[in-house]
Amino acid sequence: MKLLEKNGYVSNTYYYAQNKKNGKKFAQRISAIYYATSLGCREVGCPTDYRYVVPNEDKLDVTNLVGNLFSRIPNLLSKRQAMEEYGLKGFMPVTCAIPNENPIFIYILGNKLGRNEIGATKNFIESYPAPATHYIISRDFKDRLNIQKANFVLWKFAIEYLPNLAKDKNYYLNEFLKIIQREFPGIRLLNNTQPLLRAQYGNQVLHLGELISGSNHLRYILQEPPENTIIYSPSRVHFYSIKLKSEKNSFIFYSQRDKDFFKMLLNKNKRMRSVEHKLRR
Repeated sequence: MKLLEKNGYVSNTYYYAQNKKNGKKFAQRISAIYYATSLGCREVGCPTDYRYVVPNEDKLDVTNLVGNLFSRIPNLLSKRQAMEEYGLKGFMPVTCAIPNENPIFIYILGNKLGRNEIGATKNFIESYPAPATHYIISRDFKDRLNIQKANFVLWKFAIEYLPNLAKDKNYYLNEFLKIIQREFPGIRLLNNTQPLLRAQYGNQVLHLGELISGSNHLRYILQEPPENTIIYSPSRVHFYSIKLKSEKNSFIFYSQRDKDFFKMLLNKNKRMRSVEHKLRR
């Protein structure tokens, strides 16, 4: 790479991010982002105007994340490739895509949002006419993007979760079912309807689902969940936008981080809280 840079085929820019240590903020170099120069583009016969290859200084965090995803998802399509594959326009907010029977569109919202970026993302997801899976990646949950047909994955989990979901959309559901089958030997699935599966265990009907892939539809259901609902979640705190409607509502969840079961309920102040829970078999 250094030789290519020395001979003028590639150049680079450094991506810095704010960090904090001992109460003091400082800029930390995260990565060097390399890109082809006009000479490099001509050398490989790339017809793209090299100016479109130069990273946007306001979107270096997004560019860095996309680069990390490219290294883990071999068939990931860039925005330009997604435009060609699915007939998208340049103004549409898709950051990258994964080809599938139903395409997976990924929208990465960085620290510096463009004007109307959230609105454009919302409008595109709601109006896209063909079947597709939509993943919104952000450092925080955007209430305006709480769209039932979309999924939200927290930025820090994207590099781990998306490659697995690209290989198998049911990756984390299957992982959860193995945990459930260990806890409930002989459990029998009654249907395969998502986001909540129904399963029979003894004289109980259980409702099973996973929140790791970020289903906003499941978030909506969990505000008033059916009886005997058990969810797979990243941790005890990743329940964005979910608010139980009454003290009668509750659900059980298995925390991937804590490797244990908990129960989510409302306290006397109507705030959600989780408590350790022992499963009744």
